[in-house]
Amino acid sequence: MFFSLHTIAYEEVDIDELIEKYSKQLMRLCYLYLKDYQLAEEAVQDTLYKAYKKYYSFRRESSEKTWITRIAINICKDYMRKSSYKEITDNSSFSSIYALEDEELSVYANEDSLELLNAVYTLPIKYREVILLHYYEELSIKEIADSLREKPNTISVRLRRAKEIMKDILRED
Repeated sequence: MFFSLHTIAYEEVDIDELIEKYSKQLMRLCYLYLKDYQLAEEAVQDTLYKAYKKYYSFRRESSEKTWITRIAINICKDYMRKSSYKEITDNSSFSSIYALEDEELSVYANEDSLELLNAVYTLPIKYREVILLHYYEELSIKEIADSLREKPNTISVRLRRAKEIMKDILRED
């Protein structure tokens, strides 16, 4: 009897399980990337849909969490390339986070957290990514390397340099 890999993969993955396991973490990640709650919700939906539809291509070379995180990062980057995104976020900061009722995001709602988070956004993207993924998403160096398709040493160096730049930025304030 012949079964396609595509058919078997759909039997293995349950969309409700993906949503239950990853939606909160993805929402936090997408919000930190996009700085817009509605866009983050859309990005999470797109990520979960794409993960479900492409689950057959998951080769298990990394963890499922790392694979889904990579999808979310790529979707967020796609959103960030759009001119409509640039119009929304040109002068935005995280001060609007006070209005959020989502308890997952409310941890960023104190003055020090907002100041730090806004400082992170002054970093070049390659440093910003590693800071967000390591400190806000609590991913290990290896998980970040897998998500960004970089070597762990590269991620370690970026993280160290990002911290040095952040120290200088925060001293200026």
